[in-house]
Amino acid sequence: MAHRSNNAPRISSKHLLYGAVALCAMQITPTQAQRDAASLLEEVIVTAQRTAESVQDVPIAVTALTSEMMVARQIINPSDLQLNTPNLSFSATNFGSSSMSIRGIGRLVTASSGEAGVSTHINEIPIGTNLNAIEWYDTDRVEILRGPQGTLFGRNATGGAINMVTTLPDLESFGGDIDVEVGDYSHQRIKGALNVPVTENLAFRIAGLSLERDGYIDNLAYGQVGADGNTLSGINDDIDGRDLYTFRLTGRWTTEISDVWVMYSKFKEDDDKARITNQVCKTNALPVDGCEANSFGLEPIHMGASTGGIFGGLVGAVPLGDPGAGAESSLVNYNYPRPRLSGLREMHTDLEPVFENEEEFFAFGANVDLGSYSLSLQGLTQETTYHSRQDYNMDVGATLEPTAANPEGLWPTSEAGGEAGADWTDPQCNYQDGTYGVNGGCISPADQTRIFSYDESNSEAEAWNVEVKLASDYDGRFNFVVGASTYANESYGDYSVNSNTLDLVNNYGVPALGFPPLYPGQFNSTGNPAGNNKADGSAVFGEMYFNFTDDIKLTFGLRYNEDNKEVSDSGVLFNAVDLNAAVFGGNMGPDPFWMRLALLGYTLGIPLDESQQRLVDFWDASEAFDAASGTAPVSPERLDAVQLVGLVPGFGENRYVTGSPDDVTFDETTGRIGIDWAVNADSMLYVFFNRGYKPGGFNPPINPEFQDNSSFTFDKEQVDAIEIGSKNILMDGRMQLNASVFIYDYSDLQIARIANNTSLNDNVDAEIWGVEIEGFWSPEALPAFALDFSYSHLDTSVKDVKSIDPTNRTAGNDEWIMLKNIDPGSLTGVAYPARIDEVLPLVDQALAENAALSDANGQTVPGTTYPNGIPAYFSRAWLDDNGATTSNGLETDIDGNSLPNSPENTVHLGAQYTWDIDMIAGALTARYDYYWQDESYAREFNTRGDVIDAWDQHNASLMYASNNETWQVRLWIRNIADDDNVTGHYLSSDTSGFYRNYFLTDPRMYGLSVAARF
Repeated sequence: MAHRSNNAPRISSKHLLYGAVALCAMQITPTQAQRDAASLLEEVIVTAQRTAESVQDVPIAVTALTSEMMVARQIINPSDLQLNTPNLSFSATNFGSSSMSIRGIGRLVTASSGEAGVSTHINEIPIGTNLNAIEWYDTDRVEILRGPQGTLFGRNATGGAINMVTTLPDLESFGGDIDVEVGDYSHQRIKGALNVPVTENLAFRIAGLSLERDGYIDNLAYGQVGADGNTLSGINDDIDGRDLYTFRLTGRWTTEISDVWVMYSKFKEDDDKARITNQVCKTNALPVDGCEANSFGLEPIHMGASTGGIFGGLVGAVPLGDPGAGAESSLVNYNYPRPRLSGLREMHTDLEPVFENEEEFFAFGANVDLGSYSLSLQGLTQETTYHSRQDYNMDVGATLEPTAANPEGLWPTSEAGGEAGADWTDPQCNYQDGTYGVNGGCISPADQTRIFSYDESNSEAEAWNVEVKLASDYDGRFNFVVGASTYANESYGDYSVNSNTLDLVNNYGVPALGFPPLYPGQFNSTGNPAGNNKADGSAVFGEMYFNFTDDIKLTFGLRYNEDNKEVSDSGVLFNAVDLNAAVFGGNMGPDPFWMRLALLGYTLGIPLDESQQRLVDFWDASEAFDAASGTAPVSPERLDAVQLVGLVPGFGENRYVTGSPDDVTFDETTGRIGIDWAVNADSMLYVFFNRGYKPGGFNPPINPEFQDNSSFTFDKEQVDAIEIGSKNILMDGRMQLNASVFIYDYSDLQIARIANNTSLNDNVDAEIWGVEIEGFWSPEALPAFALDFSYSHLDTSVKDVKSIDPTNRTAGNDEWIMLKNIDPGSLTGVAYPARIDEVLPLVDQALAENAALSDANGQTVPGTTYPNGIPAYFSRAWLDDNGATTSNGLETDIDGNSLPNSPENTVHLGAQYTWDIDMIAGALTARYDYYWQDESYAREFNTRGDVIDAWDQHNASLMYASNNETWQVRLWIRNIADDDNVTGHYLSSDTSGFYRNYFLTDPRMYGLSVAARF
């Protein structure tokens, strides 16, 4: 290159040494005279540079998997890509979606406005699809482009891009295929396609897949007989099954100069697939944290660590400070005690999971040959809906005892309103009517005598995008590609946690702490059904190619991106109180404007006069506030609700009052420059500099007390990458050997952490480098044998960063102690550190003033007190008022730590042998595949609890194929060792107990497939 950007990463002597060794090893090329006329390797055509060319001619690290390879290697869904692609990691995530990482870069944020770092495409068109749910069918090939794709693919391609190429209609022949598969877990998969030419220029193709199987998770509650002699009913003995279908219809029309295709696709799933299949926890001895931070166990959390457990104890429904089922001598009564779990594929629940996912899209592409130019137009419009519901604690809850305030002992749980694909029409549960849960009359039919908790997630989304591209085809040394694209999407999301140990505060308050009923008891993070997340953007791009000689080519490309985002949302948990009594002593009257005003001031700790002015400004700006009367319009139904329980914040109000923005714009210029050199007909070297970009997004509204260490938004990502690579055909065409060395300088990598009882996203800088080798070999002495292989090394390092680890908020400083907050509201149960020497002298005073939890005799509660006498439950506001130092957390230095989902080494080996057998008029092929990956981390803090253990997987198959390619029969087995391979973790909040969800690959499965082609 002529020069290096000031922002380009520095190349150390260590990096150059690794690169030189790897590339020298690759450049052992035979002379052309030694080669056979016909290559033994299949030529794979890809569109990695937005034009059709051999994968060996593309100066990009690409893994291309044809339909034949996918069948042979048992690649049936996106998770299987990690078993066959260097430096690719895939995992399900906590809210039903997935994270795909390439070279350590993927989706590490938890936000509805966040985006993936690996862009997903179908026939080159960007598409947002749930990779955790889809299955491959009628696929021509899948291309995995590794490294930033900042010019031709653009935004969200900082890690790389996945291009799924469907089989287009064949204009010449009528035909089709069908594949029927059965296996254990009552597995039944049917997929097929039918190709129908109508004229010599018009054809249609319909393809589809259906899948049914039983669940992978054993439910130990099934058939359990309780202490009362009753048997749990209405649940299955297994969980996490699948029941789905998908199909697409494609039409294709051609002329002498054009090729046009249109596609309609639908996916629908309705089953008991579990978003979360386990909770890893070693029960903590004290209730500050529900689980030990760095221990593995399959126990419940300490009940007293959760918000619900605290409130249940405070109203007297369960013993205060009871550790729950995780302790040997639990004080609480379990009618259906939880058995000891023996593995990650066991659960104990009386709530059958609900999983509904539906997706429809219409896509099109048109290519026009204009002689020296080709013009293409492509686009897509898409609609998705999603709904899931699941047991929050994965346990059949403990008995809630009657109390003096509730002698009947019935403790109802809120029922969430709405469902995927429909408006929230229930007038009692509708957010916009101002009521929630038990106060609105929405009550779950579940058993009301025991703890019952569940969470529910709903989302709807619409999106479209269009791209136009012009490419030259000159005979000279210069060619180019230029194009422009635009997109827009709008989504609505809603997540709620419902529990009767929260709802009981709705009805009875917490007399032990002297505060009234709080509303709503249901945690809800919701968006405006009119569209809480909106995004639109555009880009212009171009790439030019100049051949210095017949063998040396310069590539230079630029892309300008602009992305705009808006948000309209609200979040509630004990946001409202009986304001008429608590704030105005009964003299406020039924004015909804001032009630809302007092609510926001009370909730957010803003002085009332300042809060009033902000709300007047807000309503005035929205033309909803009548300045003359000082009121805002409200329906009679809503007014009744206001007088009963008070209003929750409307959409956008929390952001306005806290100063959190509701719109933001990101822009960036990206691109690449590099040279590729055709050393000879069989070998190529290339070196490129690439810049990639991903837009940022919104954090939840930040309360004033946390704004010092929490950002309103998270910034865009930018990566500068240098890559050196080599592609080779060796041994008279019997070996393909490709390699690459890469170095990244990453700015503002987006990463999530749990803080202040919510998920926040930060930006950190990082450095990454690595080596990749992949190839294929068929020895001359054994032509029926074939070996494919890959190896990757990855080194990731967080750079100059300090951050608060929620599992270690004292940062190991023994001068501080962790306490559990008992101030009323949404922060009840949040843990915080305080100075030991300043808290100790205040203990007796705090107990006397109910600022620390005590028993009926005013003494510390057994099991909730540190050995030094400090109660674990302590009012933070009281400590602050009395001169003790508290903190949101002390920072931990994580400089040099590895990025999440970045195993240092991975290996893939695939071997197959084919026998031609005349007596059966066909051939038998035996194949074995092995994959191994190093240990990695689930969080950037790299603690012992964050470790994802190294794992491996063995697959095998035996396939018969007839000589006329009409029949194919396969015996197959996956995950032969039946290992519980962990691909990722999710750490919950401290008010949930700090349990971790582990996400796994499929268990061992075996079966038979029979395919016919006609």
